[in-house]
Amino acid sequence: MTEYDAFARFYDLEYRDFTDDLDFYRAMAQRAGSPILELACGTGRVVIHLARAGFSVTGVDLSAPMLSIARRRVNAEPADVQQRITLVHADMRSFRLPGRFRMAFYAINSFMHLMTPSDQVRSLKCVRRHLEQDGILVIDIFNPDLALYDSAGRMFYERTMHDDTTHSSVTKLVTTAIDRARQVNRLTFCYDETTSHGTVQRTIAPISQRYLYRHEMEHLLERCGFALEQVYGNFRMDPASASTAKMIFVARRVPGPSPRVTARLGEVGKEEVGEGAQPC
Repeated sequence: MTEYDAFARFYDLEYRDFTDDLDFYRAMAQRAGSPILELACGTGRVVIHLARAGFSVTGVDLSAPMLSIARRRVNAEPADVQQRITLVHADMRSFRLPGRFRMAFYAINSFMHLMTPSDQVRSLKCVRRHLEQDGILVIDIFNPDLALYDSAGRMFYERTMHDDTTHSSVTKLVTTAIDRARQVNRLTFCYDETTSHGTVQRTIAPISQRYLYRHEMEHLLERCGFALEQVYGNFRMDPASASTAKMIFVARRVPGPSPRVTARLGEVGKEEVGEGAQPC
């Protein structure tokens, strides 16, 4: 069970029509070629887009409810698109898939769900084992701006969405609290769903994200066997700066054996491969 299980439907409602990054990933895919791997693929938004464009794509996610929605969406696609998609229920820190990939990516802050340096190292090493010798890695995370939070490290925002399937209105309330010492952003999502009959049902789900700074991420990539090529500040591929909201890291797998890496929270020596990764 994952943090996202409780609100997978609301996540899909909010992000299924998000298109800001799709042209960017398609351009990266055209550069790299098939097959492609997405880590923490969620409900399949980017996976389906790339498959429609003709690429073979595998999506890995630990949340069964997320993958259930993704499978329904995939099944609604034409047969040729379906054939280019593989969905796998597995942990992005430890999975084993057949073959090698030309490109792997973590979209929309997915990398930030790796909550410790040890988890980050495990995931990057696992991804590296699954990439071709010159395979491309893309990581999209936000550029930390703690000035957005109050003196106690808190922020609040809300938005309203409409679910055409259930004909209900959904108000999303979010409170966040920053733990500066641990570089952790703790979010509480509150979804108030108002049905056409006027009844209200509330779903509350807390999640955590560990934010990273630019040079921290660059160092992590280098130590895990990747050569950094570029850091973009947006999906138009403008260079990242202190004022850009995003940091999109594009790196290439360095040829040779996987480096031995010691993380701050423990040594990662022998290859750690999870058993039981299942296509779904």
